[in-house]
Amino acid sequence: MLSTPPYGWLFYDPGDEGQKVFTKYDEIAVNFTVVSLLGFNQSIESYDHSRLDFALASDALKLVTSSFSMLRDTASTTSTDLSDDSVRFQLSRAIMNNMEMGYTGYLDFNSEGRRSNFTLSLTAITGDFNYLRGHWFSDPPELMGPLVLYTEQSPYNRSTPFPLRGRTARVVMIEERPFTMKKRDHMLRRGNDKFEGFAVDLIDEVARMLEFDYEIYLVNDGKFGSKMPSGEWNGMIGELLAGNATMSVAPLSINAQREEAVDFTKPFKTRYISVLMRIPRRETSYFEFLNPLSPIVWICTLCAFVVVSVVLYALERIGREKTPVSGDYVEITVRESFWFIFGSLLQGNTDSTPCTIPGRILTSAWWFFALILISSYTANLAAFLTVKKINTPIKSVTDLAQQTKIKYGTVKDSGIMAFFKNTNIEHFSKMWAQMSEVEPDSMVENTTEGFQKVRDEDYAFFWDTTVNKYQTISDCDVMEIGPAFDPKGFGIGVPPGATYREELSMSILRLSDKGKLHEIETKWWDNTNCPDMTKVSADETSSLQIDNVAGVFFILVGGIVIAAIVCLGEYFTSAMIKASKLAVAKKVSAKPKDKAGTFASPSRGGDAERDSFI
Repeated sequence: MLSTPPYGWLFYDPGDEGQKVFTKYDEIAVNFTVVSLLGFNQSIESYDHSRLDFALASDALKLVTSSFSMLRDTASTTSTDLSDDSVRFQLSRAIMNNMEMGYTGYLDFNSEGRRSNFTLSLTAITGDFNYLRGHWFSDPPELMGPLVLYTEQSPYNRSTPFPLRGRTARVVMIEERPFTMKKRDHMLRRGNDKFEGFAVDLIDEVARMLEFDYEIYLVNDGKFGSKMPSGEWNGMIGELLAGNATMSVAPLSINAQREEAVDFTKPFKTRYISVLMRIPRRETSYFEFLNPLSPIVWICTLCAFVVVSVVLYALERIGREKTPVSGDYVEITVRESFWFIFGSLLQGNTDSTPCTIPGRILTSAWWFFALILISSYTANLAAFLTVKKINTPIKSVTDLAQQTKIKYGTVKDSGIMAFFKNTNIEHFSKMWAQMSEVEPDSMVENTTEGFQKVRDEDYAFFWDTTVNKYQTISDCDVMEIGPAFDPKGFGIGVPPGATYREELSMSILRLSDKGKLHEIETKWWDNTNCPDMTKVSADETSSLQIDNVAGVFFILVGGIVIAAIVCLGEYFTSAMIKASKLAVAKKVSAKPKDKAGTFASPSRGGDAERDSFI
């Protein structure tokens, strides 16, 4: 791995002997910086000798020859005798005072006889591409430092091999549904086979396309990555900066602060922020069949029933007195009038019918009234008992800022927390003050804790739409509330300067062009068994439960009980009447007869009592 990008190497090669090695491997992708006395492209005919030895020998000979010539010219001018004893000393002084330009730069010596004012060249080499990166001066000029770097260049139109091909990359992930999840039997599995999810399928496709192996591990602290007060990073960003991970494949949103720390590929998915809440529990009623009509309508219907029954009886009574009706018509009494109106309302049949014209007009109007009322009731009853209507006190995200009953929060040290913390939007700033200062316990450590608070409490959880949508698919007791806001992309994170970022980005684009990315998304987000509460259609209706229509059965049972009580009452009344008649008959038969063979009646009262029973 150290011989592949983003790593680089620095060599001290004074004679630039590595030039032959670099030119043999012109496809190498890693950057080498060579520090040398000789320039990389400096032409020296060294034959079979070392380039440095040849250059130093040539420079030494040039300096000595030049210095001796200077000394000889000085001696001839001043008529100085160059004896054997003084030549060595004078030549040494001439060399220290002389300055020549050789293969290794300026040939300058100080008073101690050491070389000074020399320059080292820095050459950047990447395969067959090289350029002068800078110089290092032993005696830097004024207003300059010892190290001078020139503009960095890159090999244009150069295709370098993917540095991870044939190697094993360490991929850091975070446990987040449906991106990365442990399989149910993960305890019996090993390696990458323990995990499943969208991120696992994505890295599998990328690794197959770029021909490298990978090893998945979960981040230790369970954090996505944020900058701490000490300046260090936690979470997956910290793993990348520490060199523990080659890349991160997770729902890690790209923002400015993270982009300054690490590099990201092209986004493989776009996320928004939405609110996850528990669906309000509906209160069931045994008499829910009464809901289609309001109480006022029920009272008015009852009053209409009584009034129409009385009016119908009055019309029939007056009409029969003025114009007697012949035929088999049954006379409508008060009891029959109420029974006829009640039967007409429930679409029943009775023996008695109105025979007068006013009575029939009133009956027609009542039938029309009953037709409209029953039709409206039937239509509303079907809607009330089959369509689930969700009435939540929170209609949108902004409604949360205007109430204090329902708590809300998000995950600590997450990108969403950073959005609320840094935003200047008024209602979001108000929410951040509520979450961070008024109710700091509303912030959770991870999404698992957040989802649990949603199910158990009156709690609204701000999180990614991708995760919230999957949660509504797997848990039918929660719902997602919009509108969604703050769009950001999810990208694969790599260490800063990693050259394999472009290859990873191209692989994501190729997967998108082939439709493979959409296929993976469909696998994890389009399988749902929960009804969509935002739509009303036949597909989202539910079957009637006993709790919804139990009141109808209660009325039926009540009718049976009342009928049984009336029947028993009639039976006992009839039995008592018969017993009374028998007692009177026995009493009468026990009295003495007169001469005519009739019973004697002592008073008129006895005759009246007898006549009443007869």
